[in-house]
Amino acid sequence: MNTALKIILVDENTGRSAILRRALQDQGHEVICRMDNSAKLQNSNEMTHADVLIVNADIPDEAVFANLTDINKIKPKPIVMFAEKSSSKMTSSAIKSGVNAYIIDGLEENRVQPIIDVAMARFREFQALKDELDATRNQLSERKAVEKAKGLLMQHKDISEDDAYQSLRKMAMDKNKRIVDVAESVISAFELLD
Repeated sequence: MNTALKIILVDENTGRSAILRRALQDQGHEVICRMDNSAKLQNSNEMTHADVLIVNADIPDEAVFANLTDINKIKPKPIVMFAEKSSSKMTSSAIKSGVNAYIIDGLEENRVQPIIDVAMARFREFQALKDELDATRNQLSERKAVEKAKGLLMQHKDISEDDAYQSLRKMAMDKNKRIVDVAESVISAFELLD
């Protein structure tokens, strides 16, 4: 049996959403909220508790994709979208808005669970890449600060690069701070003097 998931279902068609809800419940999942419009997602308290978002649309429009983009910025979740019709523009919009599984004309009860599994795996993979990118950007930013502080010390104290680094390192140890924090303080001090 699969892990029970809390799911938000967005579908304006109540009959179709009832069938999907039953299929999800048969798999052991809980539909914690059903909405007929994606515009309500951003202000929904349920978004905090949901594990997956399923959007079922006949023909998704730009407003749906804009709402999903906003959700992905604030409360990222695995998103599965079922659509009756599509175009290359809609597919592109779905990908850009953070949809992890985009299924055309394929809402069959026995396919729902594997599609959710794929969406969740793709979401986790994307989040891991995003976290890695954020960490790399942070490291680069910290390195730039240290390099800038070293340059300022070399220029104003007329010392070598190694001496500037050792000076930053000693200040960091003396103050029990990270070297990047000391570097940012040095940069701020020199900016005040200029």
